[in-house]
Amino acid sequence: MATPTKRASPGPWCDGLGSGAFDTSSSFTLAAYNTTGPNANSTGAPLVMGSDGAYVKAQFWHFITAASWPDALVYPTASLANGTLILSGTGDALPAQAVAVQEGDSLVFSASDSANPSAGAQDYCAVVSVCCGQPESGLPLLAVYGDTDSFSLCQLAWENVVFYKAAPDQGYDFDSCYPVKLQIVFQ
Repeated sequence: MATPTKRASPGPWCDGLGSGAFDTSSSFTLAAYNTTGPNANSTGAPLVMGSDGAYVKAQFWHFITAASWPDALVYPTASLANGTLILSGTGDALPAQAVAVQEGDSLVFSASDSANPSAGAQDYCAVVSVCCGQPESGLPLLAVYGDTDSFSLCQLAWENVVFYKAAPDQGYDFDSCYPVKLQIVFQ
């Protein structure tokens, strides 16, 4: 099982997360842990990358529940490198680069021949909780801008998509949203 790589000091994208914060780790998946309702297991709903559309020579991807993605996985795992979330693709998957996270939006990745995964937005960190509010699994939580508490799963067409600071009038069903913690499940 992979574990976090502990650096002397994580970058500023981890500010406020305390001594359990880390910004570099290899091979993991994410799971959405419902903080207000029941979960089927201790990790929550497994997340995968689902298509968020395409434009000219780029494809866009975001995190959705595995139950709402019927196709083969294109990016089955991720890693964290100095605050950048990097997707690991299979076969002929295009390189994917993290896009800066926006309030009210999903966690978006742009895939194209010219994408540079290691140059993606440095918005991400992870933290092993040493206190309160941690789901029962004890797994590390993903954070954006030092925030582990502002993720939601919301209905968008037939998919359940992860959004950061979900808000009304953003093109998804805001009334379907519920808060989740994004747990890091090491491979």
